[in-house]
Amino acid sequence: MTTAAPQQQLIYFISGMWCSTCAKNICESISQIEGIASVDLNYASKLLVVKPDSLKKEIAHLDQSIQAKVHRIGFGIKKQSDGWILNFHEKLQKEAHQKISWTQVSLVWFFAMWSSMLAFASYTGGDLTQNDLYTLALISSAFGLPAILIGIIPYARSGLRALWFSQFLTLDFFIFIGGCSAMGISVASLMSYSSLTYADSGSMIIAILLLTKKIENTITTSLTANILYQLHPQKKEVEAFKKEHWKQVDLSQIKKDDLVRIPSQETIPFDGILESSSTKVNNHLMNGENFPVELKKGDHIFAGAIAQEALELSVSSPLGERKIDTWAEAALLSKNHKSKYTKFFSRIESSLVIIAFGGAFFIASFQYLRGFNISSTIESFFVGILIFCPCLFASIIPLAKQMAHLALSQAGLLLQREDALLDLSSPTITHFYFDKTGTLEAVESTFISQDIHDKTTTPYLKSIAEKSKHVTLRGLNLSGESQPIQEIHEIPGKGLTAKANDGTNLIVGTPRFLEEKNFKVTGFEPTSSLVAINQKIVGQIMRTSLYNSKSQQFLKKLLKLVAPTSKIDILSGDPNIDAGGFLTQVDPRISYQGQLSPQEKAHRIKDNSVFVGDGLNDTLALSKARVSFRMGHRIQGFAPVDFHLQTPNLDLILIAIQYAKKYRRVLIQTGYAALTYNILTLSLAALGKFSPLGAVLSMLASFSLMLLSVFRLYKIEGVKK
Repeated sequence: MTTAAPQQQLIYFISGMWCSTCAKNICESISQIEGIASVDLNYASKLLVVKPDSLKKEIAHLDQSIQAKVHRIGFGIKKQSDGWILNFHEKLQKEAHQKISWTQVSLVWFFAMWSSMLAFASYTGGDLTQNDLYTLALISSAFGLPAILIGIIPYARSGLRALWFSQFLTLDFFIFIGGCSAMGISVASLMSYSSLTYADSGSMIIAILLLTKKIENTITTSLTANILYQLHPQKKEVEAFKKEHWKQVDLSQIKKDDLVRIPSQETIPFDGILESSSTKVNNHLMNGENFPVELKKGDHIFAGAIAQEALELSVSSPLGERKIDTWAEAALLSKNHKSKYTKFFSRIESSLVIIAFGGAFFIASFQYLRGFNISSTIESFFVGILIFCPCLFASIIPLAKQMAHLALSQAGLLLQREDALLDLSSPTITHFYFDKTGTLEAVESTFISQDIHDKTTTPYLKSIAEKSKHVTLRGLNLSGESQPIQEIHEIPGKGLTAKANDGTNLIVGTPRFLEEKNFKVTGFEPTSSLVAINQKIVGQIMRTSLYNSKSQQFLKKLLKLVAPTSKIDILSGDPNIDAGGFLTQVDPRISYQGQLSPQEKAHRIKDNSVFVGDGLNDTLALSKARVSFRMGHRIQGFAPVDFHLQTPNLDLILIAIQYAKKYRRVLIQTGYAALTYNILTLSLAALGKFSPLGAVLSMLASFSLMLLSVFRLYKIEGVKK
């Protein structure tokens, strides 16, 4: 896929962002430029998509304005040219180092803990003299003030940028002001030889918020690290015909019209035209169809197919220009990666910041009217900030997200986009789309031993099948006990090697794969899956495709769980238009459509919908759906999905729907609890009921309240940990 024409969109890679607030700041600032129709910046992918109004402004001049604006705010920007997908993975990995470091977080916590311990001694009082109290306050501040200064630096950059360039208040700005207030009042107090200091409480608040931000960024980094798929991680070179002879060439050096050779059982890295007289390929990575497809000279071959026989092809699309690259680009640029709730939470954050400032100002004004001096009035303003800051609903959300990640991972679900839980629980989701092959169509496997009396192999295979979802083991269900496996190494398109705890070595894979491991293999079909133990072939895995009756049961349960108006559409590329007829018999609300290309699948996806698929050809449809699920491990890495099912168990989707409803319910309840708490503390603070120690205890109480509330999200009903 080439970058869209300038009249349609301009694509940029933004570097230097440390949080989603940075992304909002950039979008708001660019939206103010004349000639912009729409702006979208995905913080996870770092891609900025600008759709200009070419009737109002020249594209070249508009491009200069956009880049100048982003540079002025303080971020890096680079326009993406044709084939930008090729080096995108390296850019993301480099950006992972731009975020806040664990060293900074640890340093803030170290200083904050020492500051709090020293301050606690002065709060307890006892027989300490005024000089003793002042000395403790001075030493406590010596630890606490550097902690605040180090911790608020990233918040200051983000908050001030948003306020200066986009004119909106953020939680980052509020934290920055709170930190400055703590430092200012503490320094002024110490200079007047007063033992009153807020360095301990201020530094502890900053430490808690900084740790929460770091955890959130760590999860974002881990997700974006896998945003691009690597179809051939084990092979970096290919045999190409260059200068009148065949030689090994780096994949990135292959150009259009080059002639290349692909060995049997290798994943084809390029789109091209078959030059061999005939061949067979397997497209299970592309569409889930795990059987050989016969091709003749002149037929098109697409990257992602696995060669069943050695072949030669003329490259029509090298790296960065392949069909799978077009799908990846379309997915990365999809607006649906950002939920409608993102803007909703942004408005909540800005509103609560204004309310918090208003509450702190109200406390200070009330105290001033009661006759307090200027110093005490300013002090009461900070007490208000100290009380409200950790109670803001915006600070609840990161904690809830982490709990959701942990809970769902226990059930076998990887959550890629947290707001998808809110989308999934929305009553507006009324359309569910499913790919057929590989999703509703299962593959059942059976192990056939060469020695019918041999019972020693099955325990090893059972353990491997439980831990690995390699295509050679797909659907392999074995009864009995398992033999513990120490390590497993998977090679896409070939097979796997494993080592048991008792030292036994196992190999499962194609005959060609076993030949590479120095086995003598004869009499087996090239697509067979052989099993070897300690350098001896002991049997093979026989696979049979079938329409799984469990899919029918799943569809029945799904229709009972969702709204009565919901519909299920099964979308398939199967040439047999009646292939999914047995599924439509479950309920009149289920329909089936076959003979669909990936583009035709995506065209049928409505906005408020869920799509479930498992192949590369599902990428476009997955990116267009409001909520997306990908099943199994056939596709490694790139996954523009919201939920990744670690095992091909459709019931995990039901668990996700039920958990999404709980997630929404807990967030609402926690929000009301935070609001009630703020009203109560506002009333008490206005009456002057909070001392410095009381404010610290209030902060700890509010944090505990939030933690206890969102901790309910750690449990998923009906799932054993």
